[in-house]
Amino acid sequence: MIAKFPPTPSCVPTFAQCIQEIVQRWSRFAMPLAVLCALTLALPAQAQSFQMLYQFPLRKTGNTPSGLMGVNGNFYGTTALGGMSNEGTVFELTSQGKLISLYSFSHNTSDGRNPTVGPLIRDKAGNLYGTTQNGGDLHCVAFVNTPGCGTVFKLSAGGKETIVHSFSGGPTDGSYPLAGLVADSAGNLYGTTYVGGIGCNGQGCGTVYKITPSGTESVLYSFTGVADGSNPKYVDLVIDSAGNLYGTTVGGGDLTCGGHGAGCGVVFKVDPTGKETVLYAFTGGTDGGGPSSGLVRESNGNLYGTATLGGNCRDCGLVFKLDPTGNETVLHNFTEQEVQPALQASSLLLDAAGNLYGTTLYGGSLSDGTVFEVSSQGVYTLLHSFDVNDGLYPVAGLIRDNAGNLYGATSQGGNFSCSMGCGVIFKITP
Repeated sequence: MIAKFPPTPSCVPTFAQCIQEIVQRWSRFAMPLAVLCALTLALPAQAQSFQMLYQFPLRKTGNTPSGLMGVNGNFYGTTALGGMSNEGTVFELTSQGKLISLYSFSHNTSDGRNPTVGPLIRDKAGNLYGTTQNGGDLHCVAFVNTPGCGTVFKLSAGGKETIVHSFSGGPTDGSYPLAGLVADSAGNLYGTTYVGGIGCNGQGCGTVYKITPSGTESVLYSFTGVADGSNPKYVDLVIDSAGNLYGTTVGGGDLTCGGHGAGCGVVFKVDPTGKETVLYAFTGGTDGGGPSSGLVRESNGNLYGTATLGGNCRDCGLVFKLDPTGNETVLHNFTEQEVQPALQASSLLLDAAGNLYGTTLYGGSLSDGTVFEVSSQGVYTLLHSFDVNDGLYPVAGLIRDNAGNLYGATSQGGNFSCSMGCGVIFKITP
């Protein structure tokens, strides 16, 4: 039996549209000031060393920034929207705070549209690689009103873009990548697509794919929507020294959980031959469910991630650890104050002491998003709570320098020349 494809919100085409729709919906149920004050008092003390490094000023310079990559004090990233055609950009922010637009996506039939949440990666020659959720082959349509099933692109140091692969959809290819890439030592690229492949009522349950240095793409694994999982969402894969890939799916696994028949998601491994192993199937209860971001892996094989459902309350979610034998430990159960109205947490960042850092799309004193730390002992600390003045809704994870400073981006807020702000790049010293 093939599980039904999980409901897709109407806002799925772009992250900014999704955020706007949800914010408008929740604005009708705004909390009284007294309740907001109570929430603020209930949250742990946050660090005061927050700094906005850059506020995107105008739509044409890009808006809705996502994951960052740091190189020699400079930052490279993408915006899901903005640029010359409002289809997104690739940018560099220098250590002096100067923004350089490296590429602006367009309406060209061969070009990508709307870069994804995942950070860029860079090769030794300085070429940048990333993914777009739309564009490419415009004959392929993953969702209504979103032409193209997405691309993998390469941007040379001189700013020349090349489409490495345009996804064509199921059953032979993936569609709609929502995450970035990982590379092995031979230069092969790996990633996930949210849909495409086989199963899920013909739309496909998502794939794990590989692209060789020559540009040849192949589907390593196609999810079927049953015990093996379905629909890896914002899942940047991690790779070990043997070439095994690790990630999560938001659905599939235990189809009896939740009462909807679509499953509560899994943690999976795909080996270099394409064999998939389910390392853990969530039940949707105290162990969590519906993981919608990637993992971080220790050298000893422990995996860490976030689940969007379950925990101590139905939709609060949690931070988990999975050991190499498949035993799960819940490190932190989010509370309603920490994630209200619902958890959407980024992939985690792990330091040498075993502390984990991440962001939540919502939560905090005004429900505009947070940056948090969970210690190796499971102690939660709120590092920053965003508000209208310093950024709104961080959708991507963090990066960390050798001094322990954290850097990230919010999808909105900052300069309000865009309807809800064009987004900011920030720095936090824990």
